[in-house]
Amino acid sequence: MKIIGLALVILLSGCASITGSKMQPISIQTTEGSAIVSGASCVLTNDAGKWFLQTPGSVTVQKSTGDLTVECARKEVSGHETVVSKANTNVWGNILIGGVIGYAIDRTSGAGFDYPPSVTVALFKGGVGNAAVAMNGAAVPLTDGPWKALMSCDANKVNPARGPYQARFLVEVNGNMVTLHRQNKVAVEALSGAIDGNMLVLTGMGSRIDNPNNVWQYKFSGPFAGNSSVYSANGDMLSRNKSVRSCTLMLIRTDIAPIDAGADEATDKAQ
Repeated sequence: MKIIGLALVILLSGCASITGSKMQPISIQTTEGSAIVSGASCVLTNDAGKWFLQTPGSVTVQKSTGDLTVECARKEVSGHETVVSKANTNVWGNILIGGVIGYAIDRTSGAGFDYPPSVTVALFKGGVGNAAVAMNGAAVPLTDGPWKALMSCDANKVNPARGPYQARFLVEVNGNMVTLHRQNKVAVEALSGAIDGNMLVLTGMGSRIDNPNNVWQYKFSGPFAGNSSVYSANGDMLSRNKSVRSCTLMLIRTDIAPIDAGADEATDKAQ
């Protein structure tokens, strides 16, 4: 019995050593007609998470067996690509050494699967969904009226010297899809989510313009109805999956145009 147990430990250790990384860098470029264009805002999404970048640029994503959706928008044009996840050489080596267990490890973690290292997204009018359009600041049809949003966050839990702040967002409500975005001289932030029954969960990310690798995440959840005039939710600003600020978010339906998020300079306090 001890021999069998030792063999299993060795087998699993072999699987772990052959299995590749769970993360992968991907480069994105955008084209308009036959020309390569820069400055498009892109959102990369799979079942493991969501990532943001400006083209041309690279971002490290978590690998998955699921496909990766890339949505990009620039001024009046937009586009999207679905990137297929394919098994790499690691998964076959793991099958040879680890059999079903080895394959299960790679399939669960995504480490045995890869996306292409680079993706080109063609931009044209009417070519993408809400996420990248919202981040780029382009117009999304409003079916539920004009909205404005205010986020209030407490002092940074890790560095209390970074005090509390408030930030205003532009909001688009399109059917059951809700998107928020803002950009100033310091950072760009975008959140999106779908109304499910009377609940709305919003997730998103922000990054500093001068250092795109300095990123943070948001997650909010609260009751929301399509004909409601106010949405209030509690949530967190996250860094490396740990809460660094407790925040509240309020969406208010108004009869005036959404506020200008570009006038807000509070994002420099985000971290």
